[in-house]
Amino acid sequence: MSAVRYETEGALGVLVVDNPPLNLMSEEVIAGVAEAVDEVEGAIAAGSIRALLVRTEGPHFMAGADVRVFRERSARHARALFSRTLPVFARLEDLPVPTVVAVQGLCLAAGLELALCADIVVAAESARFAQVERHIGTTTLLGGIHRLAERAGSARAKQIVFDGEQYTAQQFADWNIVNHVVADAELLDRATELARRYADGPTEALAAGKALLRRYLDNGIRDADRAVLDHGSPLFDTRDMRTGVAKLLSGGSRSIAANTDFAGR
Repeated sequence: MSAVRYETEGALGVLVVDNPPLNLMSEEVIAGVAEAVDEVEGAIAAGSIRALLVRTEGPHFMAGADVRVFRERSARHARALFSRTLPVFARLEDLPVPTVVAVQGLCLAAGLELALCADIVVAAESARFAQVERHIGTTTLLGGIHRLAERAGSARAKQIVFDGEQYTAQQFADWNIVNHVVADAELLDRATELARRYADGPTEALAAGKALLRRYLDNGIRDADRAVLDHGSPLFDTRDMRTGVAKLLSGGSRSIAANTDFAGR
């Protein structure tokens, strides 16, 4: 049985890692994630899914990499491995649909790097996070330190990576790395509910938002402004926007504000 599988639940795609007991990032898991991302991209292109949930089986999300991957590796071999793996993580991060990850138990090193590729991180209260690469004399090899800096700032990213200590879900939420902290028993239901809500929503608009944010993070505000023409204008031809505008006007309202709810943390 494969350590990674791709499933669908209506318009929601689900990428599942199942590599007991700790869901370690092995070469098999890396290859499985690559194949799953291929399937996800194909399903998005076909219009069959509109959001993606990433989750793992068992009590722990992922306790890092299988260290056997690093045994007797030369710099040349390491470069070849990560040259293949980093683009897969980037493709997952750049999917043109909203992505949600559900995190339970230990989420360490490569596990945290995988989680950081999702748009929205939902964590169980008992989840523990860390970049522990320092303990074997290496750095974050799948983008951890710079993705942490993107969310929490460079000072906090250095602390997490340099110290190699574990942090609670609430600490990571306070540092803007985790979006939602929920009771352990509610994790999968809450993450699935959120992902389905995105799948049922204006996915093309949310994808445009992702693209604009990426342009801003990569190139700054002025470039993101220019990108509005490429990503915002086409939304006027989408069914989602036309339906949304017509529904609002048919209800006698001309303001979007009347249709929004207060969202607590």
